Amino acid sequence: MSGSTDHPARPRQTARIYQFEPYNFQNNLPPGMQERLRDIFASWSDSEASERLVRELIDEAPDTLGVRIIAYRFYFYRRRSLEAAHWAQACMEWLSPRLGLPADWRQVTPGMADFRHWHAYTRLWLQSLTAYAYNLARLGREEESLEALDKIESLDPEGKLGAPRLRQVFTGPRGDAGMLFPKDFEHWRFPDNL
Repeated sequence: MSGSTDHPARPRQTARIYQFEPYNFQNNLPPGMQERLRDIFASWSDSEASERLVRELIDEAPDTLGVRIIAYRFYFYRRRSLEAAHWAQACMEWLSPRLGLPADWRQVTPGMADFRHWHAYTRLWLQSLTAYAYNLARLGREEESLEALDKIESLDPEGKLGAPRLRQVFTGPRGDAGMLFPKDFEHWRFPDNL
């Protein structure tokens, strides 16, 4: 009897990967790291202390996706775009082999994974590439940022991740969040006496 109740559960688990499946990085951390994460939040106002705790997590479990997400979020919210871009890329590096994708995101094509039916890993991969593009934009690396947005748009033609809107923010007549790429019409400059 117990064998018959176990058997139906297996197909449901296998099929879940093809459904929209939320990934909560806090539930996917190595044992004991939940408490460490609370310590990071408790010391958030002390940049040096909180970064030290984040670095300790990275040193202890560098190959853990949850730790890479924590590192990304920490540096993103600290407005340290170079480090945030690095950790967004590190998330893609972790996800790519599990999705059977090339290590270089530029070589990924729509047929390589099911990017239309977002299960947790494909959604996170696309979000990581979007985060990478965003942080490159904040660093003023226009060409690389727009190349990453091109890739996102080719993999997410419905625009679920908002790549067309980000492109408009980055290149349109008015930029947001301090991410202004030079526009063709902007030929003025501040007077020398200011």
